[in-house]
Formats: sequence, C-alpha cells, structure tokens
Amino acid sequence: MQTVRRIFAKVITLLYDTPAMTIRRNLLSTTFTRQRLASLAKYPWELVPFLALFYWLYRRTMPPGISSWIVEGWDSAVLQITGSTWGIPHSPGYPLYTILSNLFVRLLGYLPVYSRTEPVWRVTFWSTTTSLLTLAVVYLVVRRLARNRPAALFAAALLGVSFNFWRGAIMAEVYSLNALIFALTFWLALIWDTDRRDRWLVLLGLVLGAGLAHHRTSFILPPTIALWVTIRRPVEASHGPLPHADTPRWKVVARRWSILAAGALVPLLSYLYLPLAARWRAGQSWLYADASNWNVFWFMVLTREWWGLVKPPADAAAWGEALLALFRQQAGEITAAGVVAGLAGLALNRRYLWLFAPPLAAFTFFGLTYHVADLDSMLIPLTLVLSIGVGALVGNLLRRFASRLVKIIRLKDEALRGRWLSVALRGALSVVVVWAGYLALRPLAEQNYPRLDLSGDWQAVDLVEEVVAIAQAGTPLTIIGQDNSVLPDFIYAQVSLKQPVEPLSTTTLSRMPEAQSIALLQERFNQGRRILVDRETIDLGFIPWLNAAINQGQIFLAPTGHPYLWELIPRPMPNVLPPNESWTYLPPGQFLDGKASIIAYSERLIRKRTGCFLRLTLFWRMEEKLDQDYFVSVQPLGGEVVLAKNDHLALMRGYLPTSQVEPGEIVRDEVDLLVLEPSALVGVNLVVNLYQVQGNQYPAFGEVTLPVTPNADACK
Repeated sequence: MQTVRRIFAKVITLLYDTPAMTIRRNLLSTTFTRQRLASLAKYPWELVPFLALFYWLYRRTMPPGISSWIVEGWDSAVLQITGSTWGIPHSPGYPLYTILSNLFVRLLGYLPVYSRTEPVWRVTFWSTTTSLLTLAVVYLVVRRLARNRPAALFAAALLGVSFNFWRGAIMAEVYSLNALIFALTFWLALIWDTDRRDRWLVLLGLVLGAGLAHHRTSFILPPTIALWVTIRRPVEASHGPLPHADTPRWKVVARRWSILAAGALVPLLSYLYLPLAARWRAGQSWLYADASNWNVFWFMVLTREWWGLVKPPADAAAWGEALLALFRQQAGEITAAGVVAGLAGLALNRRYLWLFAPPLAAFTFFGLTYHVADLDSMLIPLTLVLSIGVGALVGNLLRRFASRLVKIIRLKDEALRGRWLSVALRGALSVVVVWAGYLALRPLAEQNYPRLDLSGDWQAVDLVEEVVAIAQAGTPLTIIGQDNSVLPDFIYAQVSLKQPVEPLSTTTLSRMPEAQSIALLQERFNQGRRILVDRETIDLGFIPWLNAAINQGQIFLAPTGHPYLWELIPRPMPNVLPPNESWTYLPPGQFLDGKASIIAYSERLIRKRTGCFLRLTLFWRMEEKLDQDYFVSVQPLGGEVVLAKNDHLALMRGYLPTSQVEPGEIVRDEVDLLVLEPSALVGVNLVVNLYQVQGNQYPAFGEVTLPVTPNADACK
C-alpha cells in the first residue's frame, strides 16, 4: 500500500512540474489574476442551468389557463381572479399576495413573450417565479451551512421535485410565496450572523412582516428570529468595529428587537388594501367579504373560522399514530431516507440548531393537531427545513471525505497538496455527487410528473368557453355554482371577460331562508334571464327546495352544451321568443303534420380552443299536445366537407321532449358544428329532421332547410 501511495504521489508531482504547468502556475501566481478568478468563482454560476431546468419542468406541467376545480378546488381559480382584478380572496385576505400578483401580472404584460398570455395564467406563473426564487435561496442557505455547492444543488433539487412544492409551483396558490418567505428568513439570519450590520436586521424585519401579512404559518418566524438575535453573541464585524461595543447586552438585544419590529410594520400596512378594495369594488361578487366593515375585517384577518380546526390527539397512542402519519407524509415528499437525513443534518449543525429547530418543532406540532384539507401544502416549509438538513449533512460528509483523502495521499510539495490536490479531489467528488443526486432524484421526479402534469387540463377553460358562448346569444345569464368548484369560473366570465353573467353561490342560496331563495330565483325568471346550475348542486341536493321542484315537475331540467351545466326552465315554459336575441322567423307547422314547429332560429360563429364552430339555435313550439318524444337531426346539405356532422342537439341531449311541452310553449335547442372550411360556408344549408328509432328503421317526421349566412371572418 505504501508503494502504491508513493507511486501515485510521484505521478502527480511529475504532472505538476511539466513546463506547461509551470507557465500556468506563473500566470496564476499574479495577485490580480488570482483575485479575479477567486471573485468569479464565488458567483453561483451553476444556478443558471439549475433554475433553467426547473423552469422547463414547471412550464411543461402548468395548466394552460384558468385552473380546474377538480385539481385544486376553489382557491386556485379564485386567486387567479383576485390576483388579476384587485379582488379579495378568502380570509385572511392575503393582501400582500394579491398586491404582488397584480403588479406581476401587469409588469409581465409588457414583455413581448408574455404579452399575449391570459392574466389568470400569469398569476399561476407568479407561483412558478416565487418557487424558482425559493430554490435559489435554499441553495444559498445550504451553501452557507455546508460550504459545498453540489450539496446545495442536491438540497434545492430535492425540494423542487417534492410533490407539494412542485404542485405549488404550477398552481395559483399562496404556498410558494410562503416558502420563499421562510427561505429568505433563514438566509438573512445566516448573513446577519456573520455580518452584524443593522441593514440585515432591517431586511430581516421586512421579510418577517411579509410573512405576517401573508400566511398564518409564518407566525413561527418572529419568535424564532427573536430568539436567534438574542442568543447570538457579538462577533468581530467584517466591515469595521461593531457599534455600541460597550453597551450592556440587554440594550443590544432590545435594539435588535426594535429594528426587527420597525421593519416588520411596513409590510403589515398591506392590510389596508382589504378595506380599500372592498370600498373600491363595492358589490362585486369576486370579493370574499365586505372588509370595509371593521368587524368583518378583524374576523378575516384573525381567520376566526379556522380556529376550531386545531384538535390535538386525545392520548399518547393517538399522538404516536399522528406522528407516524406525519412521517409518512413527509416521506412521500422527500423519501423516508430524506427525512432521516434531514433530521441528522440539522442535529449535526449545532451552531445553527436554534435557527431551524423551532420551525421544525412548530410545524411538527402543527401537522399533528391541525385538521384541514390542504394541510399537506401548508407543511411545505417543513419539507423545506428538512431539505436544508439533507444538504447540510451531504456537505458535511463530503468535506470530511475530501479532507481524509488529502491526508491519505502524502505529497512532499505542500503547495501542490493544498492548492491543487484538494481542489481536484473536491471537483471530482462534486461531479460524483451531482451524478449520484441525479440518479437519486430522478425516480422521485418520474413518480410525481404524471400526477402533477396539468398541461392538458382544459376542463375549466372549456366550461368558461361554453358560458361565454351562451352569454353571447344576448340573454343575460344567472349561474348557480359551488363555491369550491365551478363558481370562480363563472366569476371569471363576468369579471375578466365582461360577459352578462350573474354568478350565484350555492352556499349563499342554501343558507338563505327557503322563501327568500325561491323569491330570488323567481325574480330572475321574471326578468327573462336564463338560469343555469352546475351539476354538483343538483346531484348532491345542496338546495333542497330546488331538487323538490324539479322532481315535482315545477322546473324542467335541461342539459346544455357542457356536461357540467344544466338549464332551469320554469313551468309553464315561456310562450314568447327572447327579446334580447336576434333570430329569424320561420312559418310554423313543418313537423308531425303541423303539430310541432321551428318558429325561429339563429346562427353565429363562435371560437373555442378546439376550433371555430357554427352555433345553431332553434326555438321549438308545440302546436298540439304530444305524448311521445322525438330525436332531432341536423345535417349539412352541400357542405359535408365544410361542417362536421352532428346527429344530436346538445341542449336536449339528442331528443326533443315534446311530451313535456304544453301547446304554445317554446323551448330552446342548440347545437355546435365544427367549421372545417370557413371560406366555403356560403351556400351551405342545414337540414333539420325529427325522427324515431324503430328497430333498424329511422322514420322522419318533417323537415326544414335553413341557409347558413354567418360572416366567415369570425373564424379568423
């Protein structure tokens, strides 16, 4: 072994003493060159490709527009709306998030590459931006703790591919900004620990105040930092002697606290946004509550409705089960080995234990006692702290291993051993760590990717497009929707797309006295409005009297062009055509020997994400009482290659319920036909038939031909 070691040392010495290396040493020996290289080497250049990689990953998995109610529920879509229209989301109102996201949306609109994106999508991209900044700051934190770049990259990447952090990066949610506040707090605390100038305390106070103005989980940060600045002893300043070096310690601590408190007050002023927005947007439906009322304001700010969700386990066994469940939850984020390594890394860094231990303990208690649907997302800061611990442990092990290798390889040339061998070994180890980290994290990323890929989630977009298409007919709409599902999409159609839509909350209607709720809808019917309702409201019976009215035949429930929407048609049905829509009159008596008629129709071109469609609206009237229902067929005549065929009308789901329509009543029917060649629409006719299915026969009962005359430019 000694012989092998001597041979290896000799080879390195010979390589080091070659003429080329001598010239290189001479060049590098100049003070200016060494200083320049050292200065350039300090910059985190590796963050550029690292963040570019995660930017690509998050962009690939982002939803394309307004968020679906099925994926993230109400919060994400509402935050997209309030974050682009100066609204007020649910308590605690998130004033800082709302202000920053609105400013971000408007500033991003000035960049050519993003100027044509939807404002609601830019709110989602605000989460992506704050998540990328969080990864960068986590890298800086671990680099300070571990003094090792690969370890810092590994910690940031581990956090970046964890399920809930990744989801927060691609959804319009408050959790990514919350994670950034935690990461910034740790980083500034570490900087202040080595440079005790007041500027860092001021910045630290601003970040603490931002946390208090943003999310309630950030309340753990002020006591943590207060403890941190209390226990840290004075050190020699890197920029001159410390001010007030002879001041009693209690005065030093009080001064530090005062600076932190003064800095924290500034972001707290953002809460004034809530009453101002409530007055500015008075009566608008995208406001969560009237925050201009001070009782409501404090109710929101203090989040009183969530207080009852804190329920500690009943006994020791329940505590153990809850702790095991929390461990499994975090193991699902960064693997069980990652959780253990994170705890070990934090324990080994005893110098900084009081900075990371309080948040760790607080979030552990929080995870054991708080019962809410989005608890996993609220625990992202816990995952962040554990990821920092993993990076600290990896960096500590790498430093020890590299130092051990340098000692094993004995070289007589001290300059060679200290300047070149150590750097070469650490460089080689860094490459190994980066490659090992890639191999370790790739399975976790591959596991989470299909679960988080929302790039094809068009559900909310399709629903909004259908609402817009219905609203553009001209008759004002009232749409009843669930708060935590589709209601934000209707609000978006009203607020952002300026459509004549009145969103009504299912929750609000269900909490009203029954007589008041009935009177409200009856008033809308009397106004001639079309009233739509989401399927969930009916299926789950959230408004009992409405379900009873449908079952008793007092209200007819008709499908629309979207499977999630139904139209409520009162009995008796209208006997006049809608006054706010343009239609073409037709002579009656074309079907069933004059017993059924299309008395009017309208046509218009509408654009959807899936193409340009010809929307045909038919107004049917029963001339006599019928006891059978009939299927409806609409076929293009002379335009088979211009319009895609559609064998049923969307509103009535393929049949006309003539048995339920009294003589003189009028029902609306609509169908969308895909336009294949807009320029060839002229001269195309649509043939409408009523028919029945009788075994293998499809007898027709009447026919009417409708010419197509819309402006094809609408498809451009």
